[in-house]
Amino acid sequence: MEGDSVYLSKNSPSCALLSAGGAIEACRAILNGQIKNAIAVIRPPGHHAEHDKAMGFCFFNNVPIAAKACQRDFPDKCRKVLILDWDVHHGNGVQQAFYNDPNVLYISLHVHQGGHFYPATDYGDHLHCGVGAGIGKNVNIPWQTAGMTDGDYLHAFQQIVMPIAQDFDPDLVIVSAGFDAAEGDMLGKCHVTPAGYAHMTHALMSLAHGKVAVCLEGGYNLRSIAISALAVTRTLMGEPPDRLLQTEPTPSGVESVQMVLRTQSKFWPCLYPKSPVDQLRSSDALRMHDIIREWQSKTLFDKYGMSALFIARSTVSKSFEDQVLATQNYSEPRPLLLIVHDPPLLQGEADPRTQKMELHNTWLVRYYYCNLVA
Repeated sequence: MEGDSVYLSKNSPSCALLSAGGAIEACRAILNGQIKNAIAVIRPPGHHAEHDKAMGFCFFNNVPIAAKACQRDFPDKCRKVLILDWDVHHGNGVQQAFYNDPNVLYISLHVHQGGHFYPATDYGDHLHCGVGAGIGKNVNIPWQTAGMTDGDYLHAFQQIVMPIAQDFDPDLVIVSAGFDAAEGDMLGKCHVTPAGYAHMTHALMSLAHGKVAVCLEGGYNLRSIAISALAVTRTLMGEPPDRLLQTEPTPSGVESVQMVLRTQSKFWPCLYPKSPVDQLRSSDALRMHDIIREWQSKTLFDKYGMSALFIARSTVSKSFEDQVLATQNYSEPRPLLLIVHDPPLLQGEADPRTQKMELHNTWLVRYYYCNLVA
Protein backbone atom coordinates (compact mmCIF):
# COMPACT_ATOMS: atom_id res chain seq x y z
CA MET A 1 0.00 0.00 0.00
CA GLU A 2 1.28 3.47 -0.92
CA GLY A 3 0.48 6.40 1.33
CA ASP A 4 1.60 9.83 2.46
CA SER A 5 2.97 9.41 6.02
CA VAL A 6 1.09 6.14 6.53
CA TYR A 7 2.64 3.29 8.51
CA LEU A 8 1.00 -0.12 8.84
CA SER A 9 1.20 -3.16 11.06
CA LYS A 10 -1.05 -6.19 11.23
CA ASN A 11 -3.05 -4.48 14.00
CA SER A 12 -3.56 -1.17 12.14
CA PRO A 13 -7.04 -2.00 10.71
CA SER A 14 -8.49 -3.05 14.07
CA CYS A 15 -6.90 -0.04 15.84
CA ALA A 16 -8.34 2.33 13.22
CA LEU A 17 -11.80 0.80 13.67
CA LEU A 18 -11.54 1.14 17.46
CA SER A 19 -10.47 4.77 17.11
CA ALA A 20 -13.44 5.66 14.91
CA GLY A 21 -15.74 3.69 17.21
CA GLY A 22 -14.38 5.54 20.23
CA ALA A 23 -15.30 8.89 18.67
CA ILE A 24 -18.79 7.62 17.81
CA GLU A 25 -19.44 6.24 21.31
CA ALA A 26 -18.21 9.41 23.02
CA CYS A 27 -20.65 11.52 20.99
CA ARG A 28 -23.50 9.03 21.38
CA ALA A 29 -23.08 8.96 25.16
CA ILE A 30 -23.41 12.75 25.26
CA LEU A 31 -26.52 12.82 23.10
CA ASN A 32 -28.06 9.93 25.07
CA GLY A 33 -27.70 11.98 28.23
CA GLN A 34 -25.37 9.45 29.86
CA ILE A 35 -22.65 12.08 30.27
CA LYS A 36 -22.47 15.84 29.88
CA ASN A 37 -19.28 15.96 27.83
CA ALA A 38 -16.36 13.68 26.98
CA ILE A 39 -12.77 13.38 25.87
CA ALA A 40 -11.96 10.42 23.60
CA VAL A 41 -8.33 9.33 23.95
CA ILE A 42 -8.06 7.57 20.61
CA ARG A 43 -5.36 6.59 18.15
CA PRO A 44 -4.75 6.65 15.20
CA PRO A 45 -5.92 10.19 14.43
CA GLY A 46 -8.28 10.95 11.57
CA HIS A 47 -8.53 14.49 10.24
CA HIS A 48 -6.23 14.02 7.21
CA ALA A 49 -7.99 10.89 5.91
CA GLU A 50 -10.12 11.50 2.83
CA HIS A 51 -12.93 9.29 1.57
CA ASP A 52 -10.61 7.32 -0.69
CA LYS A 53 -7.18 8.01 0.75
CA ALA A 54 -5.27 7.34 3.96
CA MET A 55 -2.65 9.98 4.78
CA GLY A 56 -0.95 11.80 7.63
CA PHE A 57 -1.08 8.79 10.01
CA CYS A 58 -4.88 8.73 9.47
CA PHE A 59 -6.98 5.83 8.16
CA PHE A 60 -10.60 6.68 9.02
CA ASN A 61 -11.68 10.25 9.62
CA ASN A 62 -12.98 9.73 13.15
CA VAL A 63 -14.72 13.04 13.81
CA PRO A 64 -16.73 13.28 10.55
CA ILE A 65 -17.76 9.63 10.96
CA ALA A 66 -18.99 10.37 14.49
CA ALA A 67 -20.80 13.52 13.32
CA LYS A 68 -22.59 11.68 10.51
CA ALA A 69 -23.50 8.77 12.79
CA CYS A 70 -25.04 11.13 15.35
CA GLN A 71 -26.97 13.09 12.72
CA ARG A 72 -28.39 9.79 11.46
CA ASP A 73 -29.20 8.29 14.87
CA PHE A 74 -30.37 11.49 16.62
CA PRO A 75 -32.09 13.57 13.91
CA ASP A 76 -34.05 15.61 16.44
CA LYS A 77 -31.18 16.19 18.88
CA CYS A 78 -28.27 16.54 16.51
CA ARG A 79 -29.10 18.40 13.32
CA LYS A 80 -26.25 20.94 13.37
CA VAL A 81 -22.68 20.06 14.34
CA LEU A 82 -19.70 22.34 14.92
CA ILE A 83 -16.30 20.74 14.32
CA LEU A 84 -13.50 22.85 15.79
CA ASP A 85 -10.02 21.75 14.74
CA TRP A 86 -7.09 23.19 16.68
CA ASP A 87 -4.52 20.68 15.42
CA VAL A 88 -1.49 22.53 14.05
CA HIS A 89 -2.16 20.96 10.62
CA HIS A 90 -5.16 21.67 8.44
CA GLY A 91 -7.80 18.92 8.52
CA ASN A 92 -8.12 18.52 4.77
CA GLY A 93 -10.24 15.38 5.11
CA VAL A 94 -12.80 17.05 7.38
CA GLN A 95 -13.09 19.99 5.01
CA GLN A 96 -13.62 17.71 2.02
CA ALA A 97 -16.29 15.71 3.85
CA PHE A 98 -18.55 18.69 4.59
CA TYR A 99 -17.61 21.31 2.01
CA ASN A 100 -21.18 21.66 0.69
CA ASP A 101 -23.03 20.75 3.90
CA PRO A 102 -24.98 23.61 5.54
CA ASN A 103 -25.49 21.62 8.76
CA VAL A 104 -21.81 21.11 9.63
CA LEU A 105 -19.66 24.12 10.46
CA TYR A 106 -15.95 23.36 10.20
CA ILE A 107 -13.51 25.83 11.76
CA SER A 108 -9.80 25.08 11.62
CA LEU A 109 -6.91 27.01 13.18
CA HIS A 110 -3.65 25.79 11.68
CA VAL A 111 -0.20 26.75 10.48
CA HIS A 112 -0.42 27.20 6.72
CA GLN A 113 2.70 29.10 5.64
CA GLY A 114 1.27 29.86 2.23
CA GLY A 115 0.49 26.21 1.56
CA HIS A 116 3.98 24.93 2.39
CA PHE A 117 3.11 23.37 5.76
CA TYR A 118 1.66 19.83 5.79
CA PRO A 119 -0.58 18.76 4.05
CA ALA A 120 0.98 21.33 1.70
CA THR A 121 -2.07 22.26 -0.37
CA ASP A 122 -4.10 25.42 -0.82
CA TYR A 123 -7.12 23.67 0.81
CA GLY A 124 -6.37 25.40 4.09
CA ASP A 125 -6.27 29.01 2.92
CA HIS A 126 -8.84 31.60 3.98
CA LEU A 127 -10.48 31.63 0.56
CA HIS A 128 -11.86 28.08 0.88
CA CYS A 129 -15.24 28.90 2.44
CA GLY A 130 -17.48 26.08 1.20
CA VAL A 131 -19.66 25.74 -1.90
CA GLY A 132 -23.37 25.69 -2.67
CA ALA A 133 -25.51 25.35 0.44
CA GLY A 134 -22.31 25.06 2.48
CA ILE A 135 -20.92 28.48 1.57
CA GLY A 136 -19.58 30.17 4.69
CA LYS A 137 -19.68 26.92 6.68
CA ASN A 138 -15.97 26.27 6.13
CA VAL A 139 -13.76 28.68 8.08
CA ASN A 140 -9.99 28.37 7.80
CA ILE A 141 -7.80 30.50 10.06
CA PRO A 142 -4.39 29.94 8.44
CA TRP A 143 -1.37 31.15 10.37
CA GLN A 144 1.26 32.47 7.99
CA THR A 145 4.13 31.55 10.32
CA ALA A 146 4.90 29.09 13.07
CA GLY A 147 5.46 30.31 16.63
CA MET A 148 1.82 31.21 17.34
CA THR A 149 0.89 31.82 20.97
CA ASP A 150 -2.04 31.72 23.39
CA GLY A 151 -2.66 35.35 22.46
CA ASP A 152 -3.08 34.47 18.79
CA TYR A 153 -5.47 31.59 19.43
CA LEU A 154 -7.56 33.52 21.94
CA HIS A 155 -7.67 36.52 19.60
CA ALA A 156 -8.98 34.25 16.82
CA PHE A 157 -11.55 32.77 19.22
CA GLN A 158 -12.78 36.20 20.29
CA GLN A 159 -12.90 37.71 16.82
CA ILE A 160 -13.97 34.77 14.62
CA VAL A 161 -14.62 31.40 16.25
CA MET A 162 -17.11 32.30 18.96
CA PRO A 163 -19.15 34.91 17.05
CA ILE A 164 -19.63 32.49 14.13
CA ALA A 165 -20.28 29.52 16.43
CA GLN A 166 -22.90 31.45 18.39
CA ASP A 167 -24.64 32.48 15.17
CA PHE A 168 -24.57 28.89 13.91
CA ASP A 169 -25.99 27.64 17.23
CA PRO A 170 -24.88 23.96 17.04
CA ASP A 171 -26.55 21.00 18.71
CA LEU A 172 -23.18 19.30 19.30
CA VAL A 173 -19.57 20.47 19.36
CA ILE A 174 -16.79 18.06 18.41
CA VAL A 175 -13.17 19.12 18.80
CA SER A 176 -10.48 17.66 16.55
CA ALA A 177 -7.99 18.05 19.34
CA GLY A 178 -4.46 17.73 18.07
CA PHE A 179 -1.92 18.96 20.59
CA ASP A 180 0.94 19.60 18.16
CA ALA A 181 0.52 23.39 18.49
CA ALA A 182 1.38 22.97 22.16
CA GLU A 183 4.43 24.46 23.83
CA GLY A 184 7.27 21.95 23.54
CA ASP A 185 6.17 20.25 20.31
CA MET A 186 9.20 20.55 18.05
CA LEU A 187 7.29 19.76 14.86
CA GLY A 188 4.50 22.30 15.37
CA LYS A 189 6.87 24.97 16.73
CA CYS A 190 4.01 26.89 18.35
CA HIS A 191 3.51 27.95 21.95
CA VAL A 192 -0.06 27.18 23.06
CA THR A 193 -0.01 26.39 26.79
CA PRO A 194 -2.27 24.03 28.74
CA ALA A 195 -4.06 27.14 30.04
CA GLY A 196 -4.60 28.25 26.44
CA TYR A 197 -6.27 24.95 25.54
CA ALA A 198 -8.34 25.14 28.72
CA HIS A 199 -9.63 28.61 27.85
CA MET A 200 -10.59 27.51 24.33
CA THR A 201 -12.41 24.49 25.79
CA HIS A 202 -14.20 26.68 28.32
CA ALA A 203 -15.43 28.97 25.53
CA LEU A 204 -16.73 26.01 23.49
CA MET A 205 -18.61 24.70 26.53
CA SER A 206 -20.90 27.75 26.31
CA LEU A 207 -22.30 26.27 23.08
CA ALA A 208 -24.82 23.45 22.54
CA HIS A 209 -25.78 23.42 26.24
CA GLY A 210 -22.29 22.16 27.02
CA LYS A 211 -22.44 19.11 24.70
CA VAL A 212 -18.75 18.96 23.78
CA ALA A 213 -16.84 15.87 22.64
CA VAL A 214 -13.05 16.28 22.45
CA CYS A 215 -11.37 13.70 20.17
CA LEU A 216 -7.60 13.30 20.20
CA GLU A 217 -5.80 13.98 16.92
CA GLY A 218 -2.10 14.72 16.41
CA GLY A 219 0.85 15.52 18.66
CA TYR A 220 4.54 14.62 18.71
CA ASN A 221 5.62 15.38 22.27
CA LEU A 222 4.15 13.00 24.83
CA ARG A 223 4.57 15.40 27.74
CA SER A 224 2.97 18.29 25.82
CA ILE A 225 0.06 16.05 24.83
CA ALA A 226 -0.39 14.78 28.40
CA ILE A 227 -0.43 18.12 30.23
CA SER A 228 -2.55 19.82 27.55
CA ALA A 229 -5.11 17.01 27.45
CA LEU A 230 -5.23 17.02 31.26
CA ALA A 231 -6.00 20.76 31.27
CA VAL A 232 -8.80 20.21 28.74
CA THR A 233 -10.21 17.30 30.79
CA ARG A 234 -10.20 19.32 34.02
CA THR A 235 -12.07 22.11 32.25
CA LEU A 236 -14.66 19.64 30.93
CA MET A 237 -15.11 18.44 34.51
CA GLY A 238 -15.91 21.96 35.67
CA GLU A 239 -12.59 23.30 36.96
CA PRO A 240 -11.85 26.92 35.94
CA PRO A 241 -8.94 27.35 33.52
CA ASP A 242 -5.62 28.56 34.86
CA ARG A 243 -4.58 32.15 34.25
CA LEU A 244 -3.03 33.02 30.92
CA LEU A 245 0.42 34.55 31.17
CA GLN A 246 0.53 35.79 27.58
CA THR A 247 -2.53 37.36 25.95
CA GLU A 248 -1.10 39.71 23.30
CA PRO A 249 -1.41 38.38 19.74
CA THR A 250 1.55 38.61 17.41
CA PRO A 251 1.45 41.04 14.44
CA SER A 252 1.30 38.04 12.10
CA GLY A 253 -1.62 36.58 14.05
CA VAL A 254 -3.56 39.85 13.92
CA GLU A 255 -2.96 40.05 10.18
CA SER A 256 -4.21 36.49 9.63
CA VAL A 257 -7.34 37.11 11.70
CA GLN A 258 -8.13 40.31 9.82
CA MET A 259 -7.63 38.53 6.52
CA VAL A 260 -10.18 35.89 7.54
CA LEU A 261 -12.60 38.52 8.84
CA ARG A 262 -12.59 40.33 5.50
CA THR A 263 -13.45 37.08 3.71
CA GLN A 264 -15.95 35.56 6.14
CA SER A 265 -17.81 38.81 6.92
CA LYS A 266 -19.59 38.35 3.59
CA PHE A 267 -21.30 35.24 4.98
CA TRP A 268 -21.75 36.05 8.68
CA PRO A 269 -23.67 39.17 9.83
CA CYS A 270 -21.90 39.05 13.21
CA LEU A 271 -18.45 39.70 11.73
CA TYR A 272 -17.02 43.18 11.27
CA PRO A 273 -15.64 45.17 9.64
CA LYS A 274 -17.53 44.58 6.43
CA SER A 275 -15.15 44.98 3.52
CA PRO A 276 -16.17 47.78 1.13
CA VAL A 277 -13.93 46.44 -1.61
CA ASP A 278 -16.45 44.21 -3.43
CA GLN A 279 -19.05 46.97 -3.49
CA LEU A 280 -16.53 49.54 -4.70
CA ARG A 281 -15.32 47.21 -7.46
CA SER A 282 -18.83 47.07 -8.88
CA SER A 283 -19.46 50.82 -8.58
CA ASP A 284 -18.25 53.81 -10.61
CA ALA A 285 -15.42 54.43 -8.15
CA LEU A 286 -11.85 54.53 -9.44
CA ARG A 287 -9.02 52.61 -7.83
CA MET A 288 -6.24 55.00 -6.80
CA HIS A 289 -3.65 52.70 -8.34
CA ASP A 290 -5.44 53.02 -11.69
CA ILE A 291 -5.55 56.82 -11.42
CA ILE A 292 -1.80 56.95 -10.78
CA ARG A 293 -1.09 54.48 -13.60
CA GLU A 294 -3.22 56.59 -15.95
CA TRP A 295 -1.34 59.72 -14.93
CA GLN A 296 1.99 57.96 -15.44
CA SER A 297 1.05 56.72 -18.92
CA LYS A 298 -0.24 60.18 -19.92
CA THR A 299 2.98 61.78 -18.67
CA LEU A 300 5.02 59.36 -20.79
CA PHE A 301 2.72 60.02 -23.73
CA ASP A 302 3.09 63.81 -23.50
CA LYS A 303 6.81 63.81 -22.80
CA TYR A 304 7.99 61.14 -25.21
CA GLY A 305 5.15 60.87 -27.70
CA MET A 306 4.23 57.37 -26.57
CA SER A 307 0.93 55.58 -27.10
CA ALA A 308 -0.64 52.32 -26.01
CA LEU A 309 -0.16 49.08 -27.93
CA PHE A 310 -2.96 46.62 -28.55
CA ILE A 311 -3.04 43.68 -26.10
CA ALA A 312 -4.36 40.53 -27.80
CA ARG A 313 -6.59 39.28 -25.00
CA SER A 314 -10.38 39.09 -24.86
CA THR A 315 -10.54 40.71 -21.43
CA VAL A 316 -7.97 42.92 -19.76
CA SER A 317 -8.19 44.34 -16.25
CA LYS A 318 -8.54 48.11 -16.17
CA SER A 319 -5.32 48.18 -14.17
CA PHE A 320 -3.42 47.07 -17.30
CA GLU A 321 -5.08 49.36 -19.83
CA ASP A 322 -2.64 51.74 -21.57
CA GLN A 323 0.29 50.21 -19.70
CA VAL A 324 2.12 48.81 -22.76
CA LEU A 325 3.42 51.93 -24.49
CA ALA A 326 5.49 52.69 -27.58
CA THR A 327 6.74 55.93 -29.16
CA GLN A 328 5.18 57.34 -32.33
CA ASN A 329 4.61 60.68 -33.98
CA TYR A 330 1.50 62.25 -32.53
CA SER A 331 0.07 65.70 -33.05
CA GLU A 332 -2.74 67.69 -31.46
CA PRO A 333 -3.37 65.40 -28.47
CA ARG A 334 -6.73 65.57 -26.70
CA PRO A 335 -5.81 64.89 -23.10
CA LEU A 336 -8.36 63.55 -20.66
CA LEU A 337 -8.65 65.65 -17.54
CA LEU A 338 -9.81 64.15 -14.24
CA ILE A 339 -11.48 66.80 -12.11
CA VAL A 340 -11.84 65.83 -8.46
CA HIS A 341 -14.66 67.30 -6.40
CA ASP A 342 -13.69 69.41 -3.40
CA PRO A 343 -13.37 67.69 -1.04
CA PRO A 344 -12.57 64.34 -2.71
CA LEU A 345 -14.19 61.24 -1.27
CA LEU A 346 -11.85 58.31 -0.78
CA GLN A 347 -13.10 54.90 0.35
CA GLY A 348 -11.28 51.68 1.02
CA GLU A 349 -9.80 49.60 3.78
CA ALA A 350 -6.65 50.01 5.79
CA ASP A 351 -3.92 47.45 6.29
CA PRO A 352 -5.12 45.40 9.30
CA ARG A 353 -1.83 45.74 11.14
CA THR A 354 -0.49 49.21 10.29
CA GLN A 355 -3.93 50.83 9.72
CA LYS A 356 -2.46 52.66 6.70
CA MET A 357 -4.51 53.07 3.53
CA GLU A 358 -3.04 51.20 0.57
CA LEU A 359 -3.50 52.47 -2.97
CA HIS A 360 -4.61 49.11 -4.38
CA ASN A 361 -7.47 48.97 -1.85
CA THR A 362 -8.47 52.65 -2.06
CA TRP A 363 -11.03 54.11 -4.44
CA LEU A 364 -11.82 57.68 -5.51
CA VAL A 365 -15.60 57.98 -5.38
CA ARG A 366 -16.32 61.68 -6.08
CA TYR A 367 -15.01 62.92 -9.45
CA TYR A 368 -15.91 63.71 -13.06
CA TYR A 369 -14.14 63.66 -16.42
CA CYS A 370 -13.70 66.44 -18.95
CA ASN A 371 -12.19 66.31 -22.43
CA LEU A 372 -9.88 69.21 -23.30
CA VAL A 373 -10.18 70.11 -26.97
CA ALA A 374 -7.32 71.92 -28.65
